[in-house]
Amino acid sequence: MAELDGLAQAPHAGVDKEEWLGRVCTICTHERRFKIEELLATRQSTYRGIARKYGVSEDAVSRHVKAGHVGHLLALAADAERAAQGDTLLDRIEALQAETRAVLTEVKETDNYSARLGAIREMRRNLELIGEATKELNRTPTLNLHLNPEYIEVRTLIVRALGPYPDAKAAVVRALDNGSSG
Repeated sequence: MAELDGLAQAPHAGVDKEEWLGRVCTICTHERRFKIEELLATRQSTYRGIARKYGVSEDAVSRHVKAGHVGHLLALAADAERAAQGDTLLDRIEALQAETRAVLTEVKETDNYSARLGAIREMRRNLELIGEATKELNRTPTLNLHLNPEYIEVRTLIVRALGPYPDAKAAVVRALDNGSSG
């Protein structure tokens, strides 16, 4: 460790501080960095294409991405892409719902009760899908931790263990009560 401390304090003779601390990212220091990152985020070009166009190595582009230098930008682009796909999915489900509604309208005029019920079931499934896609229907289970037997047991053990420390016990009980009600 002492050797590393010595390196951090005094650079090697004739070597730039940036060089001995590690390689400087070619893309981060490139004059067209934001254009390169835009191409990466929107996937409009390959690493090879970017390297050729901007006079950098393909490895430099790869290292830039792997090091997470455009992680936030790529995450935003991925979120936007997912949102666009979500709209497309919703549009397709709604089109399917319109078609199912048309089938139901047709079979209402007949005595084919099986077909009617089938169309109604499909409409219900389509409505569930639409609700999930629009986040109007949330099927995520709710966990009531304060009713969980394991939580109650651990809470009881903690409070008992703090018996000899009344101030600490009171503070922990307050914190647990505030946490379960908030």
